[in-house]
Amino acid sequence: MISVHELRQAIAESQTLGTDVPIERKDYFSWLNAAASNHLIKAIVGFRRSGKSFLLKMLSQSLINKGVPHTNIFYLNFENDLVKDVKTVRQLRQIWEMYQREVADIHKPIYVLWDEVQLVQNWEKLVRTIYEQGKYNIFISGSNSKLLSGELSSSLSGRSLSLEIKPFSFREYLDFLNINFKDYYSRKQHIDKAFTFYLHRGGICEQFKLPELLARNYHEGLVQKIILDDIIKRYQVDNVNVLKETFEFVRGNVTSPLSLRKIVGRLEEQGVKVSATTIENYLRYWMSTYAIEKLTKFDFKLGRVFARTAKYYLVDNSFISGRHEADEKRLENLVYHELTRKYGRENVFFGQNENGYEVDFIVNKEGKFLCFQVCLRLTDENSKREFGNLELARKHLGGSGTVLYVDSVLPTPSSERSAKPVIEWLL
Repeated sequence: MISVHELRQAIAESQTLGTDVPIERKDYFSWLNAAASNHLIKAIVGFRRSGKSFLLKMLSQSLINKGVPHTNIFYLNFENDLVKDVKTVRQLRQIWEMYQREVADIHKPIYVLWDEVQLVQNWEKLVRTIYEQGKYNIFISGSNSKLLSGELSSSLSGRSLSLEIKPFSFREYLDFLNINFKDYYSRKQHIDKAFTFYLHRGGICEQFKLPELLARNYHEGLVQKIILDDIIKRYQVDNVNVLKETFEFVRGNVTSPLSLRKIVGRLEEQGVKVSATTIENYLRYWMSTYAIEKLTKFDFKLGRVFARTAKYYLVDNSFISGRHEADEKRLENLVYHELTRKYGRENVFFGQNENGYEVDFIVNKEGKFLCFQVCLRLTDENSKREFGNLELARKHLGGSGTVLYVDSVLPTPSSERSAKPVIEWLL
């Protein structure tokens, strides 16, 4: 069993920010600060390496700065070697009792910050017991294979709030580079260069400073980690090859409308025979890790959502395969995530009517519809299609429509044909 000295050391090491401190992610951190006054359990979820642990460390430092004794912040990362043998809820309770008895001042508020808590079997039973006492402020985070908002809500019966963390937005990446983007045109050259990097490399902070070859190796290693730790161990997947091929197919066809039948057919063309049920399960496994996200179809003529056909987007542009020929997909993937940040995933759809006319994104903003088309370069050749599809959707939905582009050779559109450089829109 761990000693009191080792417990104190594990708490101190878990809280340490390190020397290379990334930017403060203001929106997420504001949520955490606001939630700190709420008695509900706070769960930090999201894709691996997206910054969950860093935000908890920042919260810990913020509490100390506000006068909370550091001994009353029970921050433990269960990947720390000093607590690696804590595998059961019984052992976790022993540590909890030791902490209360030997470390904390039980007459003052106690904050429980447990990171990677899913490594402890039946951890939620103790968390619920602590919660029911009504004296503690609880924050938990961990690998999304074990700590999903849906599962948490089920096991803890509505006693929790959840915050999903995404990789850096473009604005956050500019913050990381210390580029002031308030006046775009005064820093245009630097911002445009940063956008080109971000479009290809995405927003996972750890790989920003890596050369391209090492970054590619980093991303592939991350995919393997998800397969091994977040899917195979959790769901006891036997056909690992099909699991990998499902992900490869999605990232090769990101932004394209896909049905289960189409995915099955394409894999069969590659010599991989599998049922639609298996593919449906494998897609669900990948979505449970936040590696891919599903976007459902909205028929703008009928005004209905159809869930059978969907588009799939990757959590980060760094996972999109291909070189510059895939930049249009990267741009659409980037815009998708910015829309979900602004309006919520549940309010974003892609539009398509029964005749196949498609709008990249339809946003339901409190009953008012916003439509978006995305293209790398807006030209005479494609403008009729881009604006035409928007106008067709607006005919049935009302609202506004905008074409987002990187480069345009057209004169400034009229108010009826709105277009905007995507960088300006992002900023």
